[in-house]
Amino acid sequence: MDSLYAAPELVERAMRSRPDVVSGILDVGTGSGCWAMDMAREFPHAEVVGIDLVPPNFPQEDIPSNCRFEVDDVNLDLSHYAKSFNVVHMRSVAMGVTNFQDLLHRLAQTLRADGAILLAGGDYHFYGEDLAPLPVVKEGEPGWSASQALLSAIHTVGKNRGGDLDAAQAWVKYLTANPMYTNVGMQDIYVPLGPWMPQLDARCTQISELLRSDVIQGLQSYKGIVIESGAPESTATRWLTMAEKEMKDMRPKVFVKWRYTWATRTRLRWTTEIPTA
Repeated sequence: MDSLYAAPELVERAMRSRPDVVSGILDVGTGSGCWAMDMAREFPHAEVVGIDLVPPNFPQEDIPSNCRFEVDDVNLDLSHYAKSFNVVHMRSVAMGVTNFQDLLHRLAQTLRADGAILLAGGDYHFYGEDLAPLPVVKEGEPGWSASQALLSAIHTVGKNRGGDLDAAQAWVKYLTANPMYTNVGMQDIYVPLGPWMPQLDARCTQISELLRSDVIQGLQSYKGIVIESGAPESTATRWLTMAEKEMKDMRPKVFVKWRYTWATRTRLRWTTEIPTA
């Protein structure tokens, strides 16, 4: 995408200046806080709030004056944000969310009428050159890769901890079934892990290389998770070493899939009852 967000027409409509109210943007699971700060710069007339269990570590002077960060848990009550935001954004939070259908309904309470909700999340599969998911098989069986084994281990642990890791596949269903939302849309984007595709332009080459670099730098942080999934420490160490080599060599050649989903808040009065999807 050439933007900070999907569905730009929905966001532009939601963020139109109104003389009687200050526009608001909520970034759920803000992490580094970069998206929230970038949105604060793009929409200087808006107040941007990033929430997470831990605040980002930025010097106060680097944070735009119309952006602030708060410690909050979206698995709990959100009524203190009722009708506060024109845009709600949520990316890569599956490990920390126990029930996405419930959360999407409660986020509708925080949105103003005609506001936009923007969801983004990665998949727990790598995808081959044919865009088919790599097989989840035992080590030594045809098609096995250490990189996919690591993702599968992360998925297992996340589910065991109560995370709703497969929710992205159901976002459209949840939003469509909920009368608080309309204009539901979705787009899948496949990003090559490393610049292995022929004829990539300079921008796409840079993105694919940055993605590969970020993943490789973070590999060792997953050792504990792999062990928690049931693998012996020696296996975890071997998989991490093999996965790093696979990614550096770009063998197998894989894509990472990102799913973007969006919707508009209807004008219906919010109630606590959650529709059944």
